[in-house]
Amino acid sequence: MGYWGTVVVARADGLLVDQVGIGGFGYQHRWLRELGDGWQLVETSGWNDPPDLCTPAGALATSTAHPVFAAYVSDGDCAVMCAATPGAVGALTHLWDTDGPCGVYRHQPRGMPGPVGRGVEDVVAELAAWSTTAGLRADATRLRAVLEHDHPVAADHLLFALVTALGVARIGRTRPWALPLEQWPFRWITDLLAMQARSEAAYRRAVLEDGEEPDEPEASWEAAAIRLDEELWASLYRSEVDVAGLARRAERLRAEYDVARGRRPRPSTGPLRPEDPRSSGRVWADERATG
Repeated sequence: MGYWGTVVVARADGLLVDQVGIGGFGYQHRWLRELGDGWQLVETSGWNDPPDLCTPAGALATSTAHPVFAAYVSDGDCAVMCAATPGAVGALTHLWDTDGPCGVYRHQPRGMPGPVGRGVEDVVAELAAWSTTAGLRADATRLRAVLEHDHPVAADHLLFALVTALGVARIGRTRPWALPLEQWPFRWITDLLAMQARSEAAYRRAVLEDGEEPDEPEASWEAAAIRLDEELWASLYRSEVDVAGLARRAERLRAEYDVARGRRPRPSTGPLRPEDPRSSGRVWADERATG
């Protein structure tokens, strides 16, 4: 499977993952990088992507008082982008290529219009102006070359090349996590229970909107799974987090889920280990770093 997710470039005084407005793009802020001079890059996602890029881009630009660039990548095949400055939000634009809507993927939430068709020179001019407003120095030749790229290269790789062409100093290595989110019992919550709980909740809402009654009521563990999932992701870059306490909560919730399903609770997963960079995907993510 190719790359799915949202890439956000913005400038913040503290960590970008803590900035007001960043949650509009998603809550699973997996990778955080420094780009130099206060600029940062977040790779994030939600549980029901694709997100609306333009509204949170405008909100984040207002929050930070700096320009924001955001893009959503679909399976590494193509993407959409939105460039915003405080008080102005650009058009949702398809990448690769820019001249029309996508014939394969849905790039906006259901019911919202897709990207508009634009010429490459129009997009180059927009991104160059965005870079100037950001206090950067874009390379228009490189921007044009990336936007006109027509060889079989993954869209996420092209997107990082586009970010570099905007004039940032570097693509930094990923910031370390405060907890090993790739390990059990955390993955029980992030990969399984919370996703199932959100899916069940969405199904019940749809049934109620159709004027019918759901087959089953909300299970006792569902709301707790969603809350813990959000807390785990929000804790990823907080050094003061109680990692052992979160692990115990995850194991208790897993046991509650097993009992609710008529199963014997599974044994403890044992002590947590340091993050495994290969298992977490960090080794692959850091291959993008330029300095």
